[in-house]
Amino acid sequence: MKIKLDKISQHPENERIYSPSDLEDLESSLNAYGQQEPIAITKQYKIISGHRRYMSMKNLGWEECEVRIIQPDNEIISLIEFNRHRTKTNNDILNEARYLEKELKNNIGRGRNASQERTGKKKGQRITMVMELSQKLGIGTTKLKQLLSISNYEPDLIKKIDKGELSVSKAYEMVRTKHINSNNKISNKEEYRNKFKKFIKDSPLSFKEITQTIKETYPYSKEMTGIDDERRQQLIEHLERLRKMDSREILVSMKQDELENNEISSKEIKEARKLLPSIEEVGEFIREDYPIIYCTNNNKVRDGTGKVLYEKFPELTKRLWTVLRIGVHSQEHSEGPGRGMSWFIGFKIKKSFKLLGLVSFHSDSRVLKVRDEHIGWTDSQNSANREHIVNMNVCVPTQPFGYNYLGGKFMSITAPLLIKDWEEKYKTKIVGITTTSLFGSKSQYSSMKWWKHLGTTSGQTIINPLQEEYQYWREWLKTNYPENYEKSANASSPKQKILNEIMRFLGIRVSQYYHNHKRGVFFCPLYENYREFLCNKIPLDKLKPVQMDSYVDNKKIDLDSSGWWQVRRYWWRKKSTDRFDKLKKDNQLQLGKVFLDNINDKDLERWLKSRGI
Repeated sequence: MKIKLDKISQHPENERIYSPSDLEDLESSLNAYGQQEPIAITKQYKIISGHRRYMSMKNLGWEECEVRIIQPDNEIISLIEFNRHRTKTNNDILNEARYLEKELKNNIGRGRNASQERTGKKKGQRITMVMELSQKLGIGTTKLKQLLSISNYEPDLIKKIDKGELSVSKAYEMVRTKHINSNNKISNKEEYRNKFKKFIKDSPLSFKEITQTIKETYPYSKEMTGIDDERRQQLIEHLERLRKMDSREILVSMKQDELENNEISSKEIKEARKLLPSIEEVGEFIREDYPIIYCTNNNKVRDGTGKVLYEKFPELTKRLWTVLRIGVHSQEHSEGPGRGMSWFIGFKIKKSFKLLGLVSFHSDSRVLKVRDEHIGWTDSQNSANREHIVNMNVCVPTQPFGYNYLGGKFMSITAPLLIKDWEEKYKTKIVGITTTSLFGSKSQYSSMKWWKHLGTTSGQTIINPLQEEYQYWREWLKTNYPENYEKSANASSPKQKILNEIMRFLGIRVSQYYHNHKRGVFFCPLYENYREFLCNKIPLDKLKPVQMDSYVDNKKIDLDSSGWWQVRRYWWRKKSTDRFDKLKKDNQLQLGKVFLDNINDKDLERWLKSRGI
């Protein structure tokens, strides 16, 4: 059938996958012989196959063309498959591989070596992701693996390959020599052989103990646990890619990974979205001065002054809190170590609970250098008294409340009022709250003088792999080294301990994969003499509540329930309304709700903007 060209649109992903190409020969062919093959389009007139023909026809001034309507199960996969015989650059091939991998994950699994059973004529055979990719792209598995490695370490070399200055194999050898073998040299097997000959001869240990020692020594760790060097190499490349990212790139990558791997149902997403207030409802909340309501995830309900309410909101479950946490927070969700409590913060309007934000407290880190230096306590005092400090690991507003009204500051002012719930549950006096910024030393806490900026984290932590890669190696460690796994899993910072063990057994130099993404460390004291208490210089009954200048009558006020209420009502209210008015004047208000169940380009732009990125 024929259709007018101006009714047809190019697929938005086509130009992201394929680089521009010369159309001169194709235009000459169309002029000489006419259209030989119809353009394949969807029912929505979106091109799946024939983008170059379409552009050539437009350049020639054609008004219509032959098309055929197709109904692909997956537009991206079909788009790439239809371009199988197209002349492509190696960069085009890499783009195809990345897009294909994302689309095939649900069918095959996740990761380069993810596998599934074939069906049909080849039933029983195992296929891996890279095998499936190479088959659909029409290139060899080895070449694809080499291109992926080159792109990971030295992406500029791809341009040289496309220009004919380097072969793929030569570029791969350069990358392997420079980045892989130099940082993770394979140990000399003969050295180990002699070492263990002597060890066995001199050691009174049992055969089991000797075997375990060998199993924990690279490269025998790999051979004795069924891991080939390619799978180990995949982990190294994965860590290398993450190591090159800055803190914002890491944030987005981790978040996207979390969303792709979450198991949230459409019903749960619908329930979560119902709680998000519109810009109009937030405006009414501020104008009418509705009381704040906060609920623990076991549904204990208080108002903004701390008074316990009899009204319940049974829909506010722990599971719903987690769903909301994933959908509204910039960071990937982590439960955190030790004790923990979490809250819904919101208000009631038209008999419905509307969510302003989420807060979560957990046990504070065992070691935090700038905090420990600030307090001045000994190791034994740290161990004995650290339970008197909590870490606020979640303090996030919903959108558009957060962006338009300084909702993050609002949540941080509300957070100290939640301490009462923690103290009741754990029977422990809390004297201060720690938290960290997302990026660097500046954050929403910088302009609030009751939050002390103590410095920055060291940044010396192991890079966290994305979920599928981490889960694979965690299971490997758990299966092959159960005692080491249990010990690490029950330690403080369990994920870091597990990663350290994995890399140690694989002969990967841990120091090569520390990230340097430092975060600002902030501390909110609830008592003026908290340091004396934490250092065992005064008893509990000598604690004095923090005081600060009132924003009402310039008198000193205790930062108890009524004090925090004043800060919120007068300090925050003025700043938030000034913020709203300025955004409105500049036509920069965020109007829509933001709740992510995946990240596309449009959502990503809105999401980053709402966080000032």
